[in-house]
Amino acid sequence: MKQLAKRIPWWLVVLVLAAILIALGIAQGDFQDTLRKAALVCYECIGIG
Repeated sequence: MKQLAKRIPWWLVVLVLAAILIALGIAQGDFQDTLRKAALVCYECIGIG
């Protein structure tokens, strides 16, 4: 087990975990909520909303 841990860089583990979590968020439709909130903030900034 120690040899395997030495061969796999920690940043690669973090990168794979991040990709999995992003894919799960997209599959659940969470990106739509984020996009809607970002659009509202932009509209408030320029004074439309």
